[in-house]
Amino acid sequence: MAEAYLVTCWNCLGEFDAIPAVWCSDDPKNPTKLCPFCLRCFCDASAEYKQQFWRRAPEQLVNELQTLSRSQDRLGDILIRMKRITTPQLLEALVEQRDTGRKLGEILIARAMVSREDVDAALRNQGVTRLTDTRAGDAGALYWQQSNPDSILEYLLALGARKRASDVSIEPQPEQVAIRYRIDGFSFRVEPVPKSFELPLERALFAMFGLDSARRTRPQSGRTTARLGDDEYDLLINTVPGAQGVSATIKLVNRATFIKDFGSLGLELEDRVRLVEEIRSGLGLILITSPAFNGAITTAYAIMAFLAQGQRDVLSVESPIHWTMEGVRQVEAEPGPEGPRIEATLRAMVAVRPDVLMVSSIPDHGTGLLAAQLAGSLLVVGQVTAPTAARGLVALRDLGVPAQLLGGSLAIVTGQRLVRTICRICRVNAEPPPLQTLAAHGIEAEDARQMSFFKGKGCPTCNTIGYRGRRAIFETIPASPEVRTAIESGGSPADVEAAAIESGMITIRERCLALLREGVTTFDEFARLRL
Repeated sequence: MAEAYLVTCWNCLGEFDAIPAVWCSDDPKNPTKLCPFCLRCFCDASAEYKQQFWRRAPEQLVNELQTLSRSQDRLGDILIRMKRITTPQLLEALVEQRDTGRKLGEILIARAMVSREDVDAALRNQGVTRLTDTRAGDAGALYWQQSNPDSILEYLLALGARKRASDVSIEPQPEQVAIRYRIDGFSFRVEPVPKSFELPLERALFAMFGLDSARRTRPQSGRTTARLGDDEYDLLINTVPGAQGVSATIKLVNRATFIKDFGSLGLELEDRVRLVEEIRSGLGLILITSPAFNGAITTAYAIMAFLAQGQRDVLSVESPIHWTMEGVRQVEAEPGPEGPRIEATLRAMVAVRPDVLMVSSIPDHGTGLLAAQLAGSLLVVGQVTAPTAARGLVALRDLGVPAQLLGGSLAIVTGQRLVRTICRICRVNAEPPPLQTLAAHGIEAEDARQMSFFKGKGCPTCNTIGYRGRRAIFETIPASPEVRTAIESGGSPADVEAAAIESGMITIRERCLALLREGVTTFDEFARLRL
């Protein structure tokens, strides 16, 4: 029998035995253990905590993790995301599959963990939701066979625009060409295009975006404009060669809605006032932080538009340029063998001596140091990928930017998340989650009893998923004496956040809870964001 593996919970600091503890189901390929006291897994713990946990972990735990991570069967992942099984149940089935060679679905059904209908639904949907064109019915094989490649491409883009998709993905497969859309963070599929249309469709794509067909075995990118429905769109394409053919992802940028003012962006009045004051000061470092795909680019362009309207001399170093903005000098970062050379491009442009310098990413020590140094004499706006404003600020310090320099040059930090909002057409009352579940997410029983919960039951307007649209929520860290002290003294993200709250910051968590109480979003969405 294995010895106990005692660890300290990163969240509540309670000590527990990790071997019998339950695996979490947040990420089936990279699960962590649940603390039996606070019911929190360590998915959100620091990288250092995770490294220490697995460095000392006994062989039994390591073997279980490897069994889960090595599984090539997507069925288990899909069933977990459908909430039909848990990670511990999947682990049991995978061990039996390894020993017997039977199909995973058969094992799960035999163990009475799922029904045949659950497995069929998972296999049919393949982890995405079916998208229906309400104007023309399903985009089926009959439509494809009666069309030419140019009209198919036009239809796919027009459908994406009607459904407010941010991306259209075209992926060749052995017997078909899969088409997927990303709408409000969800993936949807339509009927696949027949394999016989693959090469003609590829040629139509290359012609539309001016790509080099002689370089089809190498990744390429391009851009064009098109009128889709009533609006003009900027279309950005990235192609990736693969074993089955050239995959393409097309980003749809609606010119009518992409550039937002601070009010429509979602900034609350107090945060908006703080940000505008720092922008008008003309000096210091403004950081925009968010996880990937959570609207930081939109916020950066909103700030850029505000600056351009104020007749400021703005120079923007981007990778890539998502939008061409009048009144701003936009420069695409030089390509390099390991990615865009943002620091080198930035140094080459400094001689221009702009009023404002915008940087689309601060990925390394050199770029971060240069940005902090320049913020002593002009306004610098930079983006950092991080889950919270405090973590983004500390991440910049961890890149090697001297704490004194960072604290002295700081103006303000914004953090943001995109929250899915309930469809107004089909919103209904929802059953409250169990008190234990609410407590695990930091919602006390007394607060829960005063809350009403809602959901969308699904309708054609929201593509049957119950959500329609997303709303940005923000937190802003001011450069108060308390925050500067926390940064300069080497404080942790928790220390910096505590200092920011003391200085008046309202956290993203509190903003999201307010939307939950107002019936704008669901508890499931709040839980998904892990706030």
